[in-house]
Amino acid sequence: MIKCLLINNTKDEYVPERTYFDRWANAIKYENEGEVTIKIITSYEMREYNKLYKNQDKVSDTLAFPAENFIIENKVILGDIAMCAKKINSDSELYNKKKIERWAHLTIHSLLHIYGYDHESAITRNKMEDIEIGILKSFNIFDPYEI
Repeated sequence: MIKCLLINNTKDEYVPERTYFDRWANAIKYENEGEVTIKIITSYEMREYNKLYKNQDKVSDTLAFPAENFIIENKVILGDIAMCAKKINSDSELYNKKKIERWAHLTIHSLLHIYGYDHESAITRNKMEDIEIGILKSFNIFDPYEI
């Protein structure tokens, strides 16, 4: 079971309730007790994170930071996820998606990065997207890549 620790640094932005994050995280099969921190941040913070960790001067929707072999009190600390509420919410409108569905997609996408999946090649991208689509379907959310 995965527990999500949610830290919200934003005001006046839509952010789903914490229980949604737990549901989305536990839709991904994980056999141990695990924990992930999800920090909801401002556009300014995301730009600073991207400069620091990606050498890019831009605002992205999410960043995932996997932890390796980090165990506390029999819980595997899986890593941290930074999510920019303003970017996610504005992109949901841009892509004509419901906000909750955009949050679900990007949370699952980020968790898969935490678990080691990537989209660096066509093969790994297709595998990751197939997993995302399958999990989202279990929440009655249709293919997020159909825009």
